[in-house]
Amino acid sequence: MNLKRVAAVMSLAGAIAAATAGTSHAQVAMAGGCELRITEVRALDLQETPTDEIYLRVGDERTGTRTFTEGQTREAAELGNPDQITEFIAPGGFVAVSVVEDDPTIDTVIGSFRAPCRAASVERDVAGAGAFYRVSYVVTQLP
Repeated sequence: MNLKRVAAVMSLAGAIAAATAGTSHAQVAMAGGCELRITEVRALDLQETPTDEIYLRVGDERTGTRTFTEGQTREAAELGNPDQITEFIAPGGFVAVSVVEDDPTIDTVIGSFRAPCRAASVERDVAGAGAFYRVSYVVTQLP
């Protein structure tokens, strides 16, 4: 076998090993993380009477905008599809969740919080801009 061919085979073997190692590390990095899932949102005090037009930002996703009246609770399925109401949380990390009033000119963030990668079932109150909402969510530890 000539030296050029040996060098090419060695280079290819190194590339395959590097690609396989990268995949293994990515799979290991995802193992042990968490999944946050929004379960419901309740309007306790509106920003604009008689209704607020609200959406959530869950990590890098945005739910659909829904109208809320005071005291109204909406199940997560009403807010968006599973991709919009769930988010992966890396081990030791967190995901940001914001409640936002959809206004014609500039949207108003009513409040935000960070959910850590820790198994829990939580009700978080967010208040600001004259409004008060309660966001319920579940964080599940992944294998």
